[in-house]
Amino acid sequence: MTFKKAYIEPIIGGRQLLIGDIHGCYFTFIRLLEKIDLQINDQLIIIGDVLNKGPNAKGVIDKLIELRESGHTVFVIRGNNESLVLKVLKKNEYRIERLAVRFGIIDLFKSDKWELKKKYRSFLKDTLYYIESPGFFAVHAGFDFSSYDPFNDTFQMLWMRNFTENAELQKNKPVIFGHRIYPYSKIKKSVRKEKLSLPIDNGCVLGNEDKKFGRLVCLDFTNNILFKQRNIEDVVSEEIESSSE
Repeated sequence: MTFKKAYIEPIIGGRQLLIGDIHGCYFTFIRLLEKIDLQINDQLIIIGDVLNKGPNAKGVIDKLIELRESGHTVFVIRGNNESLVLKVLKKNEYRIERLAVRFGIIDLFKSDKWELKKKYRSFLKDTLYYIESPGFFAVHAGFDFSSYDPFNDTFQMLWMRNFTENAELQKNKPVIFGHRIYPYSKIKKSVRKEKLSLPIDNGCVLGNEDKKFGRLVCLDFTNNILFKQRNIEDVVSEEIESSSE
């Protein structure tokens, strides 16, 4: 089976930074990048699900493309939502329109027909199923280590809900993953104890519904540090509306 994956070596003097599910939370993502203070020698790894649910997937993707064009090293792992978009593009226009409306990504398509704009099609097709580095694996949902060939089981990489560690198959390296939402306290504890499974999705898109959730999380793997930013989509949107009145 042929699919996109990558083995990456860290850049000397830089950090390996992994960000959990963004889900179209553009303003929150920008604020988190400011906190991280992204440098040209850093490697930024997005763990998947950059779109759907949140208000501005286009803004998030445009920012990631802009970072690449400015010389930053950016890897984007394929999430189940990116996979759904790529699959529906092979369907009829009615199916495409329904998904575009439901995902809030109409602005990724050409205005005269339901055809994804070239740069967004390339962005989605270039997403990786997983990344391996000397210190970790990164994947959207996890690996099914009970299967015959877990590193070729792309369905589970996108969709599995209960990832279970296997130190031998992981080469004693942690698997960093998103997809399933974890309380921030559990994310923090996993990182502090350097566990073999490191969840980094705190459900940013949930906003302020529950104090345990609602943050966009970045793991600086190089220094074993967590950065977090609580969802600010509604706050910034209200500020923009007020300033335009």
